[in-house]
Amino acid sequence: MKLLHRRRNPGRESAGPPRIGSAAAPALRVLIFSNTSLPEEEFDAQRGKIRQVANYDSGSRSWYCQIPLDSPERAAEILSALFEAARVHGTTVRVQA
Repeated sequence: MKLLHRRRNPGRESAGPPRIGSAAAPALRVLIFSNTSLPEEEFDAQRGKIRQVANYDSGSRSWYCQIPLDSPERAAEILSALFEAARVHGTTVRVQA
């Protein structure tokens, strides 16, 4: 019996930068919910602030990001943006260890 060998896809071999939250880089998970009761202009401003540091998940209608514990400067940027969105727009931010 002859075994078939899978061909390697060269496009999949190129590795990108390490993902935040991988085993090598511990991180805190953050779940963000937009304040949907805002006027359109203010809602867009809120979304612009969140978009700088988080990704949107249309399935759950929420934002998510990870705060890297090994990069205090980046963690401070993310937290500052999220706290500002919460203070100004009433955005809900939940951090999970």
